[in-house]
Amino acid sequence: MDYENQYANWASIYSVINKCNIVLERAPQVVAIDPSYTEGTLRTDESQMLALRALCYFYLVRAFRDVPVTEGASFNSSQNFEIPQQAPLTVLDKCIEDLKTALQTPLAPNGYTDWRRVGYINRDGINAILADVYLWRASITGNAADYQECVNYCDAVIASKQEQYLSEDAMQGPSMFGGNIDHDGYPLYPGQYAYSQIFGNGNSIESIFELQLDGKNVSNNGLAHCYWNYDDRSRTYGLMMAPLDLFSGTGSSNLFLQSFDFRYYETCYGVGSSDANQYQLYKLVSKSSTGNSMDNSMSAVATFVSPGYNNISRNWIFYRLTDVMLMKAEAMVQMCSDDADPNLQKAFAIVNTVNKRSLGKTTFNNTDTLLWTSYRSKAAMETLVLDERQRELCFEGKRWFDLMRYTYRQLRSASSGEAALLHPELTMAEIGDLSNFAATSAILGDVMGEDVQMAMESEPFLYFPVVQSEMRVNNLLHQNPAYETSESIVKQ
Repeated sequence: MDYENQYANWASIYSVINKCNIVLERAPQVVAIDPSYTEGTLRTDESQMLALRALCYFYLVRAFRDVPVTEGASFNSSQNFEIPQQAPLTVLDKCIEDLKTALQTPLAPNGYTDWRRVGYINRDGINAILADVYLWRASITGNAADYQECVNYCDAVIASKQEQYLSEDAMQGPSMFGGNIDHDGYPLYPGQYAYSQIFGNGNSIESIFELQLDGKNVSNNGLAHCYWNYDDRSRTYGLMMAPLDLFSGTGSSNLFLQSFDFRYYETCYGVGSSDANQYQLYKLVSKSSTGNSMDNSMSAVATFVSPGYNNISRNWIFYRLTDVMLMKAEAMVQMCSDDADPNLQKAFAIVNTVNKRSLGKTTFNNTDTLLWTSYRSKAAMETLVLDERQRELCFEGKRWFDLMRYTYRQLRSASSGEAALLHPELTMAEIGDLSNFAATSAILGDVMGEDVQMAMESEPFLYFPVVQSEMRVNNLLHQNPAYETSESIVKQ
């Protein structure tokens, strides 16, 4: 990997962290000099900054493992920027501390009726991040109490969404969608409207927190390069394409099980084409839905709808309701002591609700939906949750982290002694050379194929290197041992 590869550059995230720190340090002074800036506004602003900072550190620890934790705001280049890396558990503990403090004075989920309702991090957003952090920490430590905390925070989000839907001032009433958006007690759009509402219009009733983009003043150029167009030439594809083996058809050997699953046609263009060797992305690219409807025959989208290279106006969704529902199901499965635990069937019911809402039928027979009899073990349910998260959240930035949680859990439950090599309380520098790290290749290879197995030998290979420019300005940083450092960083 080139030593200046921008995919491994954490500078932009630390820039956001520093802005949060500046607000946290300086905002209290504004109350004393500006009567229009009230104590209540200060507290909700502090809540948002703490939550955003925690979210940034959470991304960093999942992408790099060992990361520096800054002590305060930086206002000029003469300040000391030599800060050592912290172990994952230390960083996660800080995230949880900040998020719990943020929960003391959060924005109410119904505090705004415009884009700020989900464009700001409110109580639902904080609870969703906490659920995610606890799920990650539980997966790397095996702590059952953390799985329960994940369930608790997921329940808080779900209850809030149910309350918002039932309230008289709900943002979008059920009359728009035939009078019913209740799916087994969860306020979810019918499958034929889900794409256009969640990804087309944005800021939907299912959304929890999303990055606001207008394609003019604020654009997501990174996403544009990956999904739409990677340079300024006339193209209709980005750096990332969908693999043939997942989208060439439906059934048990493919990602989507049913040919009448709306998501099958709303993830990629031209799915099922016999002459394709890879597929262009539809999700987060097209603003419109496919036009398929309940009980109508499904058909792939033939015409590519280009959004234009300079008009990147799809919001990026960090959390939405089905993501939280499936996090809860994942945690519940891990809390089960054996295959007879009743939580297994409760977790299955959540997964089945997410799956059924996307099926283009009004009535189902036994071959249409997921069947509990096919998933009555903890191992089968763990795989089902992993698969359903891929179907529901495909290309939304979740899959790699899902696979990492899965891998850590498999290592902790292995009988080979690999769990003894997992030390999230230590930095990689403290653990030592590569022989001291648990082997991840076989586990990832089982779910992603032989190429991944060859590339991901052990735990350090799951993480980015530190770019050389950071190593040069901070002598306290240690390089990921999966990479050799000379004039460039090279994967071993």
